[in-house]
Amino acid sequence: MKLAGMMLPVFLAAFLSVAACSVKEDRNPCPCLLELDIKGPDAESSGAVDILLTSHDGFMHHDVVDAWAEESRYSVSVPRTELHVRAWCGAGMNISESGLRIPLGQDCPKVYMHDSDVVTEGEYYREEVWLRKNHCVLTLVNKGEDNDFSDLVLKGNVSGYDAYGEPLTGDFEFSLGDASQQEYQAVLPRQRDDSLVLEMEDAKGNRIAFSLGRYITASGYDWTASELKDVTVTLDYALTEIRLNIDGWESVYRYDVEI
Repeated sequence: MKLAGMMLPVFLAAFLSVAACSVKEDRNPCPCLLELDIKGPDAESSGAVDILLTSHDGFMHHDVVDAWAEESRYSVSVPRTELHVRAWCGAGMNISESGLRIPLGQDCPKVYMHDSDVVTEGEYYREEVWLRKNHCVLTLVNKGEDNDFSDLVLKGNVSGYDAYGEPLTGDFEFSLGDASQQEYQAVLPRQRDDSLVLEMEDAKGNRIAFSLGRYITASGYDWTASELKDVTVTLDYALTEIRLNIDGWESVYRYDVEI
């Protein structure tokens, strides 16, 4: 009887240990609550935010929200995996799951973008989503009075953004009109290089190429910056002079045009 009494506590301890293992909950299949804390720009200038969450194992979640109506926070249940977070606004109707494509003949939408990779391992994950300015507003000022140029066209080799927010290689072409105006505006996507060209036609019908991208790069403009700055370019045809104003800093160059 004494031996049986001694075995009872050991038996109970073993029983309780087995019971604890049997009721232990496996949390791995449980979803993770992902909260996106969306920051900037102003709601008035950006419109709705397009959110796309994807993973390599096939998960996808897409939504279009007015995040500012929910105090800049968006929450959704996601699997515990590695996710790519895409949040874009201002892209308009040209956006899809594969990214943003600029139709030939149009300029770039005023798009603000965030792309990041997260690992949602726990029950809750919070990601700050910074909507960065991924467009450059180019203002072209025509200063020369004695010019017979017409049919001003911008041409480049970036036609939008892929699904991860990287510049997409392709033909870009946007017509500014003729040279009778004093000022023009075009919205450019982030460039890969300095190949942007302004083409014009003179009074004799000759097509003239102006290496605008080279002057923008020479002025110190950074196409890799997290937020792209706007550029004002002043062309003086009479003096063959170009002035570039970027964020209050001005650079002056003499230029030649190629026929």
